[in-house]
Formats: sequence, structure tokens, C-alpha cells
Amino acid sequence: MCVTYPGEVLEVNAGMALVEIDHRRQRASLALVPEVAVGDWVIVSAGTVLDVMNPTEAQEVLALLNSAQLQEDG
Repeated sequence: MCVTYPGEVLEVNAGMALVEIDHRRQRASLALVPEVAVGDWVIVSAGTVLDVMNPTEAQEVLALLNSAQLQEDG
């Protein structure tokens, strides 16, 4: 199973976005969601932005994933 963390869009340029996910930055294609803007929270898989998330929802998902990681590590 693959789990992707929500990421925040830092930059948009020429059909690509620079997204920060879990303290790492990566470039992702905007081919499926061209309306993405700086500051949006998105889900990225296989180098492509799949969806835009509500910021509150993104924070809730991050909290759940981080909690699960702490339980796994502890």
C-alpha cells in the first residue's frame, strides 16, 4: 500500500509545481490539476499532482499520519 502525505505548493511554473512534502521538496506535474496555485495543499503520486486539498483537511491528515508513525516507532 502506498501512502502519500499532503504537500504545500511553494512554486508554480510552466505546468510544474514545487511541492514540500514531509520536509522534502519535489517537482510535480500539473497535467491533471492545472489550476493549482502557490499555497495550495495537494496530494502527489508518481510525480503528478492528483488533487487539491482543503488546508484544514490536509492538517488533519498530517496529524493522523504523524500519530501513526509515532505509534509504529514507539
